[in-house]
Amino acid sequence: MFNRQLCFGNKNLERTFGAALAAFFSTLISLQSLPALAQCQVVRDDAPLEHGMTNLPNIPICVWRSKEEVKPQAIAIAVHGMVMHGGVYDHLANELVGLGFEVYAQDLRGYGRWQFQPSGKSGLSYKASLEDLKALVRAARNEHPDLPVFLIGESMGAGLSLRAAEAMPGEISGLVLSSPALKRRNYCEPEMVKDVAALFANPVRQFDMVPYIRKFASDDPQIAQETIEDPMVRKTLSLRELLTTASVIRSNINHVKNIPANMPVLVIQGDHDRMLQQNAVVTLLKKLKSTDQTVRWLPGKGHVLIETTHIDPTTLFTVKSWLVGHLPSGAERIAKVSTKAKYHQSDLMELSSIGNY
Repeated sequence: MFNRQLCFGNKNLERTFGAALAAFFSTLISLQSLPALAQCQVVRDDAPLEHGMTNLPNIPICVWRSKEEVKPQAIAIAVHGMVMHGGVYDHLANELVGLGFEVYAQDLRGYGRWQFQPSGKSGLSYKASLEDLKALVRAARNEHPDLPVFLIGESMGAGLSLRAAEAMPGEISGLVLSSPALKRRNYCEPEMVKDVAALFANPVRQFDMVPYIRKFASDDPQIAQETIEDPMVRKTLSLRELLTTASVIRSNINHVKNIPANMPVLVIQGDHDRMLQQNAVVTLLKKLKSTDQTVRWLPGKGHVLIETTHIDPTTLFTVKSWLVGHLPSGAERIAKVSTKAKYHQSDLMELSSIGNY
C-alpha cells in the first residue's frame, strides 16, 4: 500500500529508484547552495500599490520580498482556494523568498479583503478573479521580463492557475498544483442534507462554512483551527455562491488539455483529502500533455497542504526542491529523468484505485 501511495508500481520501482535518488541529492545540494539567501529578512507588503508598486493591478495583493536590495531569481504567484485569502501563503512565501523568489498573492473576488468592500464590489466572481490573475502575471512579467514566473495554486487556486496557464502559456514558466479542484466529493451526511434543504428554502441565506472547515479542511486539527480563527477567511457563502463554485470546479478539468507540452508541472495530493475526490488526479495526468511533470502522493495528508503555517516539512521540501530545480540557474535540469515520465501506465492504474472510499 505504501508503494502505491507514492505512485510507484512494483514493476517500476527498480528503474525509478536510481533516478529519484540522484535527483534528491542533486536538489538537496542546490537548496544548500543558497545559504546567504536563506538567511535574508523577508518583508511582507499588504498594500504594495500605496508603497510604489504602481505597476500592479488595483486589487488586494500581498507581496513578499527580500529586505536586502537583492534582485530576485524568479517570481512565484500563489493563488488561494475557496474561502481563503492571499495571506494564507505567508509561511510558504517566506520560505520561497529565502530561495531567491519574489512572491505575489491576490485575494480572489469575494474573499479576503474583498469582503469588506462596498456591496457593489464585494461579490464572488471567479471570472473576474481569473482576469485579475492574468493582469498580475503581466505586471510581474513587465517588471521582471528576464525572470521565470511560476503559478502555485491550491484547490480552487490550482484550477484558476490551470486556466491562466492555458490562456497565456508563453508567460508562465511552470505550475504547482496542490489538491487541484477537479471533482467534488458527494456528501450524504444528515447535517449537510438539512443545511442544503434550508438553503433551497431561503436562497439568500448565508451558509455557515465553519463546521465544514473543521471537518473537511484537514486531518490536522491545527490547520483547521487556524483557518477558522483567521478573521480574513470567509466563514459564510450563499447558495448561489456555492453553486457557482461547484460549476467552476466541474469545468476546471476541461482546461488541462491545452497546457503546453513544454510547461513543467508539479502535482501534490494527499490521500486523506475529504473535500475533493483525489483520484481525479488520474484524469488530470491522462489529459496533461506536459513532458516535464512530477506527481507527489502524500500519505496521510488532507486537503489543505500549503495554505497554512503548519506545512508538513516533507510537503515544503517537495515544493521548494521542485521550484529550485526549475530555476534558470543551472539547477533546472537536475536530471531530466527525474521529471520526465515519472510514472507509467501501471502506476496510473494503481493510483486510480486509491481514495475510492
